[in-house]
Amino acid sequence: MRRKRKRINSKKEAQRKHFEKRSLERVGVVLNRKELIYKIQGRELEFIKRQSHRVSVFRFEFLGDFYRIVYDKERKQIVTIFMIQRNNGKRKN
Repeated sequence: MRRKRKRINSKKEAQRKHFEKRSLERVGVVLNRKELIYKIQGRELEFIKRQSHRVSVFRFEFLGDFYRIVYDKERKQIVTIFMIQRNNGKRKN
């Protein structure tokens, strides 16, 4: 008997799942999404650029490594995370 997969109902939910997956893949742990959103909204993270009317990019440091966080202000969700620089000073492609 086949198991049914739970369907993703909204773009907000898809963004949440995508961030969790990429966080685990690129950082090695699932970061606390709510805490990061709180820091973005409280202007505690460094703003890098505005990608569009609803999407902004922020810089985040975790264990000496630097990451770019893409944030959707309309849905109040983190879309994804990218590594900028490792703690040894070398960029990762």
